[in-house]
Amino acid sequence: MRTLVICEKPNAAQRVAYAISGGTQIKKTKRGAYWFECKIDGNDVVVAPAVGHLFGLTQKSKGWSYPVFDVEWSGTFIQKGAAFTKKYHDNLKEVAKTCDNFIVATDFDLEGAVIGYNILRFICGTKNAKRMKFSTLTFHELRNAYKNLKPHLDQGQVNAGLLRHTLDWYWGINTSRALMLAVKSQGRYRILSVGRVQGPALRILADREKEIQDFKPVPYWQLLLKCKEVDAGYKEKRIWDEKKAKKIKTDCQKSDAIVSKIERNSYKVQPPTPFNLMELQKEAYRCFKITPSQTLKCAQTLYSSGLISYPRTSSEQLPPSIGYRSILEKINKNEKYAESANFLLSKTSLNPRNGRKKDSAHPAIYPTGEFNYKLGVQDFKVFDLIVKRFMATFGTAAIREKMQITVKIKDYEFIAVGYRTLEEHWFRIYAPYVLLKETEFPELKEGQKLTNGKLSLLKKQTLPPNRFSAASLISELESKEIGTKSTRSEIIESLYKRNYIQDVQIKVTELGLRVSDTLKKHCPDIVSEELTRDFEDQMEAVRQNKKSLDEVIASAKKELTKMLERFKKDEKEIGAELIKSINETSRKENEVGVCPNCGKPLRIIVSKSSGKRFVGCSNFANGCRTSFPLPQKGLIRTTNQKCKVCNHPIVKVITKGRRPWMLCINPACPGKKKSK
Repeated sequence: MRTLVICEKPNAAQRVAYAISGGTQIKKTKRGAYWFECKIDGNDVVVAPAVGHLFGLTQKSKGWSYPVFDVEWSGTFIQKGAAFTKKYHDNLKEVAKTCDNFIVATDFDLEGAVIGYNILRFICGTKNAKRMKFSTLTFHELRNAYKNLKPHLDQGQVNAGLLRHTLDWYWGINTSRALMLAVKSQGRYRILSVGRVQGPALRILADREKEIQDFKPVPYWQLLLKCKEVDAGYKEKRIWDEKKAKKIKTDCQKSDAIVSKIERNSYKVQPPTPFNLMELQKEAYRCFKITPSQTLKCAQTLYSSGLISYPRTSSEQLPPSIGYRSILEKINKNEKYAESANFLLSKTSLNPRNGRKKDSAHPAIYPTGEFNYKLGVQDFKVFDLIVKRFMATFGTAAIREKMQITVKIKDYEFIAVGYRTLEEHWFRIYAPYVLLKETEFPELKEGQKLTNGKLSLLKKQTLPPNRFSAASLISELESKEIGTKSTRSEIIESLYKRNYIQDVQIKVTELGLRVSDTLKKHCPDIVSEELTRDFEDQMEAVRQNKKSLDEVIASAKKELTKMLERFKKDEKEIGAELIKSINETSRKENEVGVCPNCGKPLRIIVSKSSGKRFVGCSNFANGCRTSFPLPQKGLIRTTNQKCKVCNHPIVKVITKGRRPWMLCINPACPGKKKSK
């Protein structure tokens, strides 16, 4: 018997080979890629990696029309930028010929299922194999997974993964072509895209953008009492009538402020639940302003290095089977975490505060107890967060106290509220990531007269709804059951790349608004939350073997054909609507700032004769010759910033292999001379 173990990535293959062979594996290299060979119980075993997806969906027929549904799986190495996958494809093909037994050891999720299944059927010539299931790439768990192989693939999981790829291809290719051909009908070319999840996500953002644009502030007034002992606000936090606010202030002038009531209430703050991917992304953004997509990359690095469990999970539960005490004993060896780990180990029993959410494939995210002291700064921040969150779930509820002081001036009540921590407990374990305001009040008694009281009347305005951040948008998408834990951050990145949205606090561009409005008007189902959610439910039904793959694909084709027929009828009208925003967006994309000589806009210009780019004045036709040189390599992005030294505009330069840098366009800027 010669067995092939198929892994998702090279690093995973190395760890699997080491674990199942007990460290006796032999590394073989060919075509610039490698695999491992070893003997287990007298049998030859080959552990060979893919490098993610080796097969992807492509169109069978030629042409660029829509709707199109004739797709097939083909090697990703034929795709632009994916030629590197061929050496892994060819290595697997070569070793598969010598094997008669197959084990899939890819990640236990939809993507891993598709990767393994495609390698089996297109390279190994079979559609079934044994399956390793693991949540960490640690020696003991991998060894245990190999000893307890599942006899077959989870076909429901495979079919759900194939369905997701098919639906995403159908939606993405067809709707994107429809948009681009609509623009082409007006004589322009512009890369536009909208997908099955991307459309509803854009609509959510566009609806919020319109709320903000249409918002009309309403004035209100606040009364604040400032005394030597305490500050308090009038019991009505917002007074909508200015006359009423002024009357209260007048009535209170030259009258004593008396403490009428003091209330103290203590309450428990329960430990946090373990991280799932979404909560980790939200917390990393809150604590470090690391974006969800960056957090996922960090978590994947930590998982591949054997430091944490599989991160793409919805679970908020840690099962006893992971071995709480053994993980804490490993963590205890690191002095950074020793105090907390040692305290938890002194407990007679360890019970995490699990949340409600479950995931059939993987538990919540947890550290394995292994350490790597060469982590990058961002990776370590995410790792530290995961370790401390894991330990905090075993902590004791913290005790906080709320103190409310009621101050009376005549019959008018002013309220001061403060909070303080009485017993830290799990706060101490999770420090410094517990951000709570601590207030200390002086010792006061009911009936006490306060001194030096000053009353202020402040005029304020209501504020528009908050903009989404990437983290809060992921929460919104999850609450609406749009997308998956793995894809939501990718969808947001796609919206940025298409210039539909910009800025950290997400602002929808003119182009993004126009695309959303156009689709909502002419093809509302493309941006429908309900339809997207319905197909997510159908995918779950396929995963649970309650629906067939073919049944859902047939339904999707029918829905999409109906949508696109309507779209095609209005193609020219849609193109005309989109052109307006494309022109406006292009203008804004290239507008750098204001000309220092004539006050007209400065723009990024590419010379027709030389092909070189520079910043030039838009008033060139009327004689203004103001211009500034630009780097000829890399992407140039405009900013709203000005140089603090010379007040000229600043652009961002993005070049491959180095960090983006900010450049003052003025070559004679005194600040540049100083930096030299």
